Amino acid sequence: MSAVRGVLIFIMVIVLPISILLLSIEFICHSSSGTAISTGSSEEPSGTNYGSESSAKISQIRPSRKENARTENSSKRSFPDTTEGIFVFNDQLSEEMSEGQIKFAATHYFGSQKLVRSLTRKLREYNPNFIVLHYRLGIGLGYRRTLGDCEPAGDYIMIVEGDQWIQEWPEDVEESWFYHINGSRVLNCVWGWYLVDLDDEGWRSYWANEVLRQLKENENDGVFVDSFSVPNYLGPHCFNPPLPELDIEFEREWAKKLESFTEYMKGLLGDEYYWIPNVGAWITLRDPTNYLGADGVMIEGFSMWREGVYFYPEDWKLQMNRILNLSRKGKIIIAQTYVDGGVDARLFALGSYLLIKGKHTYINLETSLLPEWFPEYELPIGHPIDPLPENIDQFYVEEWGVYARRYSGGLVLVNPFQGSRHICLGSEKKYYIAYPCGGGVVPEDGKVPSSWRIKYYEVKQIDLPPHSAAILIYRPKA
Repeated sequence: MSAVRGVLIFIMVIVLPISILLLSIEFICHSSSGTAISTGSSEEPSGTNYGSESSAKISQIRPSRKENARTENSSKRSFPDTTEGIFVFNDQLSEEMSEGQIKFAATHYFGSQKLVRSLTRKLREYNPNFIVLHYRLGIGLGYRRTLGDCEPAGDYIMIVEGDQWIQEWPEDVEESWFYHINGSRVLNCVWGWYLVDLDDEGWRSYWANEVLRQLKENENDGVFVDSFSVPNYLGPHCFNPPLPELDIEFEREWAKKLESFTEYMKGLLGDEYYWIPNVGAWITLRDPTNYLGADGVMIEGFSMWREGVYFYPEDWKLQMNRILNLSRKGKIIIAQTYVDGGVDARLFALGSYLLIKGKHTYINLETSLLPEWFPEYELPIGHPIDPLPENIDQFYVEEWGVYARRYSGGLVLVNPFQGSRHICLGSEKKYYIAYPCGGGVVPEDGKVPSSWRIKYYEVKQIDLPPHSAAILIYRPKA
């Protein structure tokens, strides 16, 4: 960097607000930012004045791994304690990974799902405690990919069994397994699966036996139960015949089916296997489903629909509060967001994650089936100083108009609103704003490029744009 550019950056850090500062940093890092699309406004919550920050010794972000981390009275692997640092659970990994990428995934992620047994064994050569979940549809039976006007005539839908991908649709099916509308089966036109009746004893017996056999065959630690929510929340017109757009009794009926099926499966899985459903974005206000019977949940669409398409603030708060209710009870949370690599979206998702992070809370910024990595995963944030609240508004700082949570290594600020917020940090403590450069798919040799790093800039005041987050560190890593 030239001496002139160094002086200019010094001036920007001391004088200019973050909204201008980030534009300059972005040019230097050659990174792209997502464009925030405001979808609505809401009233601001009331909050209390923000207290002074506490400081504590910063620990390493990557905890040491115990060779035999197992849950008590069970052979399944333990989800590690996420109190200290940032933890990643990757959604799915390609069988085309190089050896370097396999080693990287095993030593940087804490688990994944939908993996053939041979890949699982390779990952566990590097990390014996790598958690692998078996993927199965939760409310449907996979048939064939749809073509044209909802015609199930494409390739058969496949699932993992041992070292093979096998056809999910069995040779013989019972009509009683399926949920019917006016005597017709209900087909999901997007993904090619038929809606089942979770209360049918024949379906329960068939599905449970299949899953229990495959869990053993695959050497899995639990089952990832996809699309496990009230079906019309997936899009009523994605089905043929269509499901009701709004039908409270239908939705209550299905919420009871989901809860009853969870209780049934947990009774069979016992302490041997995890039950972790994918509950989607979970922002339908009228959703009555109680997921406390599960070991945890995946939130697919965490903090936003996708990069650049953000929730209404009230929906963001609803999602945060529903997660808090589970996180406070020690449930496993897998917070997954789909990004294109833009730094703004990545930081907003990470900031939201740090607001709700408890003892078993994981994040995944998903871009590819190949292993990806982002430098912000290694921020020296430390452990939370502020405990998890009952309501996310308890983290709202009225003076600043944003949500904030103190960590031993820094301060997290999140603005889910439509307008910008000006924040004066004061002079009692030094703050260094963290801005990641680079990140993405890990190279075949499994070595992160030196250009993938975090730049730190001392700030005393910032302007936080809409749908953004700032992570302020007390002592930046060298």
